[in-house]
Amino acid sequence: MPSKFKLPIIDVSPFTTDSSDRAAKLEVAKQIHKACRDVGFFYLTGHNIPQEIMDKTLKLEKFNYSITKQDNARGYQRLGEGVTKYQKDWNEALDFYKPVPRTHPLALKKLPIGGENQWPEKPSEFRAVFNEYKDYMLRLGDQVMRAIALSLGLEENFFNKFLDDCFWVMRISGYPDLRSASGKDRVGFSLGEHTGDNLYLIFIHDDTKGALQVQTSDGDWINADPLQGAFVVNICDMLNVWTNNIYKSTLHRVVHKGDSYRVTVPFFYEPNYDAKVEPLEACLQIDPVKHHEPIIFGEHLLKKVSGNFEIIDHNFL
Repeated sequence: MPSKFKLPIIDVSPFTTDSSDRAAKLEVAKQIHKACRDVGFFYLTGHNIPQEIMDKTLKLEKFNYSITKQDNARGYQRLGEGVTKYQKDWNEALDFYKPVPRTHPLALKKLPIGGENQWPEKPSEFRAVFNEYKDYMLRLGDQVMRAIALSLGLEENFFNKFLDDCFWVMRISGYPDLRSASGKDRVGFSLGEHTGDNLYLIFIHDDTKGALQVQTSDGDWINADPLQGAFVVNICDMLNVWTNNIYKSTLHRVVHKGDSYRVTVPFFYEPNYDAKVEPLEACLQIDPVKHHEPIIFGEHLLKKVSGNFEIIDHNFL
């Protein structure tokens, strides 16, 4: 029997406008607390981002048809190249990271993060559209984090010191019909079951239904279908650590079996590269058992990114 559970819809406009109505903000924070505690996913409305901007960004998926093979090699993840839990995924993606100048202290430590993003030459508007959307996402990410701080009984600006140099990542992903994979490329998921390694994701996707699936606390899988004008927010592992397991980092997956080419644009709102993430005192007052050891976010990120391209099940090679 299909689950009757539906992802909550939360209007965050008290945080995205010039509202000084603390009661309205606390009501939003209460809803966010419940959503993060119970399921770790929710629809976000009231974001104050024009639909036109969202639509233009989704159209950037044309990269896989229009850019050259040379451009494809720059941050391009080919079909079957990415893996989840050591199994091939059937999607392709173009990744962009926060630029780190070669003179930045992190780059000088010889960490593999220095440099600028490499931009496709086509379509010509790619970089401008991308950067406009990225700026909106950084602003929205800060606003949502302020709401999350209030939801934990903290001051709105509590997380500022961990996020004032946000190490963001933005991905443009394309999903062909899963049934198009055959032979050695045969896979079971477009994107395998996983929790996010990040702080949280804010993403948009096209009007494809029945692809993104979220596991409920009862173990059922429900569809997180697109909602016109809304973003989907996915709570990930770093927020789970900060809240000492109070907020869920929930298993989710993509199973796209349809004639359309599904497009999604996730924005990974992240802590500073050198941020120390560990259970907060406010959360330890609820459960004094510390369920996680401290994590330096950047070190965690590098380990996870390198692991995304390791396949151990040689039946898939």
